[in-house]
Amino acid sequence: MNTMWKSARWVLLPTLLLLQACGDDEGSKTYTVRFSPQVRQEALTCEGLYTDIGTSRSTIELLDFEMFVRDVTLVRANGERHPLKLEQDGTWQRDNIALLDFEDGTGTCRTGGTAATRREVVGSAPEHDDYTRLEFKVGLAPERNHLDYQVETAPLDNRDMWWGWQMGYKFVKLDVRTPANAAYVFHLGAVGCKGSVGEGYTCASDSQATIALDDFSPEKNQVVLDVAGLFSELDVNRVPNGTSDMMAGCMSNAGDPECPALYSQFGLAPDGSPKALPKTFFRVR
Repeated sequence: MNTMWKSARWVLLPTLLLLQACGDDEGSKTYTVRFSPQVRQEALTCEGLYTDIGTSRSTIELLDFEMFVRDVTLVRANGERHPLKLEQDGTWQRDNIALLDFEDGTGTCRTGGTAATRREVVGSAPEHDDYTRLEFKVGLAPERNHLDYQVETAPLDNRDMWWGWQMGYKFVKLDVRTPANAAYVFHLGAVGCKGSVGEGYTCASDSQATIALDDFSPEKNQVVLDVAGLFSELDVNRVPNGTSDMMAGCMSNAGDPECPALYSQFGLAPDGSPKALPKTFFRVR
């Protein structure tokens, strides 16, 4: 009898393990977190001319807009947090990282643009109907930032988002055209970096932005990226003076007079440390 039980146990064990594995995945659901680039209530596209921008109430036209996000997390009403297990699609998503691309290579985005776009992050989490908050980080973690894009797989093979002079990636690349500036740029990334791929890097600022948005349901809402809000405290027609202001816009230089206002919209102080996030660039629709 004892021998028979031992035999049956070895037969049942694989079945029980299989059932347990199925149980681990039971109740998960695929969620899509959508991002909507806008100018106030209007969609931001490569064909539009947008008015009443910034302190000079100027106009802008889009040239390029891409952004890395990571650690996308859904939060329930009771505070329970569930990081999305991202779909590994071989193009836009890898591990916990996703690349968003909002230009389509048409109109004013023809130079350097591509037809492919990506406006969402797709992944799985436990199925619940009371997700009320979204959290994510903008950019790459320090240990993933200083890779060689030439040998990396997508989306970290994106040359357009590689920032050679800072030895890392651009976390955000937003370029627009204004009446006074052929290119008014905002490139967010780690700065003051020293080191090598083999030995590692240290940076004066890792520029790690954490975005938290309340009243967000993945089934009903989108993340609005309002460029009018981003530029609300800046004169986009400001012409560089070649001394204290070397270029139109901001390339993550704390000494640039235009960087603090742009950093602020990502919940960052000029030195890259966290501060309160306003509801002008990132908001929920």
